[in-house]
Amino acid sequence: MYGKIFFYYGFLWGIASLLLLLTAWRAAASKKIPLHRTIMVVLTIGGWLFVLLYLLRYRIEDEAALRVPAHLVPWLAVHGSTALAAIAGATALVWARLEKGSVDGMGFSGHLNSFHRLYGRIVLVLWTFTHIGGIANFYVFGF
Repeated sequence: MYGKIFFYYGFLWGIASLLLLLTAWRAAASKKIPLHRTIMVVLTIGGWLFVLLYLLRYRIEDEAALRVPAHLVPWLAVHGSTALAAIAGATALVWARLEKGSVDGMGFSGHLNSFHRLYGRIVLVLWTFTHIGGIANFYVFGF
């Protein structure tokens, strides 16, 4: 039961996240920084909540574990790895911005803040791929 509910949640989260990513990108492009920051914090927290719920689904019921056909294993490996890279990148960027690391003093947060646009665009591509893939998973696994 939880597995099926989780897949519907994942489908809805994928659509909502894509819309939020688009809104955050447009907000950044039009210099609406507070809106961009708020959306990215919400997306990052929501992304980690999704990861926790994903892991929880394997603890709740034995039948929640997906039976994955062998030909889909590489796809799920790429999808999952990309998702982890996207959430880790988003977390680092949000953390650096909230910490307000000095660009002059460099350090990790200073470096991320200096190259925020570049890394943000990379995370945008990874996260978009991840969410489109998550929506595709909904159909591939027949829910």
